[in-house]
Amino acid sequence: MSFNPVFFSAPHRVMFAAGAVQSLLTIMLWSVDLGARYAGFYAPPAWPLPPVWLHSLLMIYGLFSFFVFGFLMTALPKWVGASALSPRQYLPSFLLLVAGWSAFYAALIVPVPIAFSLLPIAAGWAWGVWTLVQVARTGSNTAKHHAWAVLAALGAGVPGILVFAIGIGLGEAAWVRAAIEIGVWCSVMPVFLIVSHRMLPFFSSTVIPRYTIYRSMPVLWILLACFAAHALGSILDLRSFFWPVDALAAGLAFFLSWKWQVHRSFQVPLLAMHHVATVWLGVGLAMYALQGALTVAGIAWGGLAPLHALTIGYFASMLLGMATRVTLGHSGRAVGADRWTWCLFWGLQGVVVLRLAGEFLLWSGPGNLVWLASLGWLLVFGLWCGSHLPFYLKPRPDGQPG
Repeated sequence: MSFNPVFFSAPHRVMFAAGAVQSLLTIMLWSVDLGARYAGFYAPPAWPLPPVWLHSLLMIYGLFSFFVFGFLMTALPKWVGASALSPRQYLPSFLLLVAGWSAFYAALIVPVPIAFSLLPIAAGWAWGVWTLVQVARTGSNTAKHHAWAVLAALGAGVPGILVFAIGIGLGEAAWVRAAIEIGVWCSVMPVFLIVSHRMLPFFSSTVIPRYTIYRSMPVLWILLACFAAHALGSILDLRSFFWPVDALAAGLAFFLSWKWQVHRSFQVPLLAMHHVATVWLGVGLAMYALQGALTVAGIAWGGLAPLHALTIGYFASMLLGMATRVTLGHSGRAVGADRWTWCLFWGLQGVVVLRLAGEFLLWSGPGNLVWLASLGWLLVFGLWCGSHLPFYLKPRPDGQPG
């Protein structure tokens, strides 16, 4: 990281830069592992924990978290009518998170208890949540439903990390599974949904003529309840019994895409990136519902395809759109997806398809689709980072702060 004062002058600069680095390191490690286990190029690396645990921890708690904190530390004060955060409010969270993940990567090489590296990560996460809670509490706006909801979801990440640390320390798969379910269904996915519910209608109304904003709070609460029910059912190993809940959630997600007018969003590529990502939310939930229904019938189907429809299709696609929007807007540049970014986005959609197909076309060797999907991710995010990372180190060309 650069120690240029400009770099530390805004929360999105430090958090997005760290998230961009994580978007590459996380998949680099996974690609190295897949190159051994699936492509067969060399002997599998000797990780200090099962590779699936490593991948899940980094993706759920190590990658998306930086972008989420960068976005919310920038946007949430505006939601609640508060002043922008000062460096002393957001830098401790950033430094603790970076220190924790640096210790985690070191623990992959040096023989030290890897679970201890998660403690500063949990502390940095908790600091960030507490800072935003104080902002929401003192903000002048009266309508704070989205702010409190997103902070509750973000706060769920702290016990999730601690449960993961316990699982790693004890070597207990049940604890790790619980931490994964908490991270996906109680933290990351609710955060992305709440932000989508708050921001997509607004973004759309600014560029689509005669657009009607739709923000039904009952629909949001039902969806969040469905996510919580899925997490609980998964932790209790009742996956075959809650598929109707996933079906309801899928129907509501598709309903929101229709009400938010996904079909009109393609007039503006950057806006379409957000809307296409939301379609993947419905697809992933529908795949979970189908998988659960077939399980009841005694049919195994889909493997991890539903999970990756959500994590890559919804999370990563929305991340690419939101990170592009915030990076450009807060660097004093025109907000929009140029042809290059638009192509990268569709490249990411190809990565989603490859990863889903890898659950059904079980090819080994260099043609393994799961391994190829990891290379596709590195290409897309490597090119995105190459064009956007420099913005975090440079002052705004318009001379404005931030």
